[in-house]
Amino acid sequence: MINNKLKLGIKVLLLIILLHSLISVFNLEFYIGLFTKYQNQIIIVAIIILSGLIIVDITSEIFKKYAIKREEKAGEYLTLNYIFKYFVYLCVALTIFGVLYQNVSSLVVSVGLIGAAITYALQKPILNFAGWIVILYTRTIKIGDRIYIKDVGAGDVFDIDTQHIYLSELTLDTLDSTGRVLVIPNSYIFTTSIINFTKGTPYIWDYFAIHFTYDSDIKKAEEIVFSSVCEVVGDLMKKLAERWSKKRYLISRSLCDKPLIRVGMTRSSFYIKAVYIVNTYEKAIIKTEIYKRILEKIEKEKDVKLAYPHVKAVIDLEDKFRNT
Repeated sequence: MINNKLKLGIKVLLLIILLHSLISVFNLEFYIGLFTKYQNQIIIVAIIILSGLIIVDITSEIFKKYAIKREEKAGEYLTLNYIFKYFVYLCVALTIFGVLYQNVSSLVVSVGLIGAAITYALQKPILNFAGWIVILYTRTIKIGDRIYIKDVGAGDVFDIDTQHIYLSELTLDTLDSTGRVLVIPNSYIFTTSIINFTKGTPYIWDYFAIHFTYDSDIKKAEEIVFSSVCEVVGDLMKKLAERWSKKRYLISRSLCDKPLIRVGMTRSSFYIKAVYIVNTYEKAIIKTEIYKRILEKIEKEKDVKLAYPHVKAVIDLEDKFRNT
């Protein structure tokens, strides 16, 4: 107990010595006098900053509560939160300039010079900010969308700020999560092709091809693939076709209420290709379920065999016996 009091006393003594040294070295009396001279402006600026921070905190909590209650519009609420937050910051900055600069002409000149210097020094951040404005205005990308950026990768958008787009990275083939985060500059909206899988609707066309040996029954193989796909996504495609047929802008398009089957050939096999509609967020799960059903049905058939890389030798016995 005595040791603690002694340590506390030593710390207080050191603090007094340091403060006395600061006053003598840096002439704090000058700064105190300067503060006294401009105390009104300093107090007003402090009040403006604190008021802005309080307003931002209150509105952020309100937007977050609405985002939690309405998950389908969570991205829109978070975007509005960003817009309002930076609008408040802009108002605070302009108000502070107005308080510090009573002369309007000097204020305009100062803002112009500062703006020119910032524009030259921060070209990329300003371009990213412009990309953010374009994203907010055009609604090309929003939080919750699944997108693909050329030469970068695919992912689900979980945040967009003034400088970057944040993606939960996905594999390109199955769209499974990798656990990594892609941080993309907003300026990519001007320079790179971006594919949005969920713009307007989360349903996309997907396909796969199953290869069979040439001695397999093609009709059975086609039936196995078609029936397996129908069992998994058939009802969904019928509902979507019925829903989309009521929309005028889709009338001229060909709507499919069942999977499409295509047949092709290679040097060592023929293949059955299935094309179907699926929710992009369920792509990997749906394809896995279809594959399982196909494999289960092939096991029950003797005249349907899957093709795989192999070498087959053909011997002409007639020519062999003729030579002997």
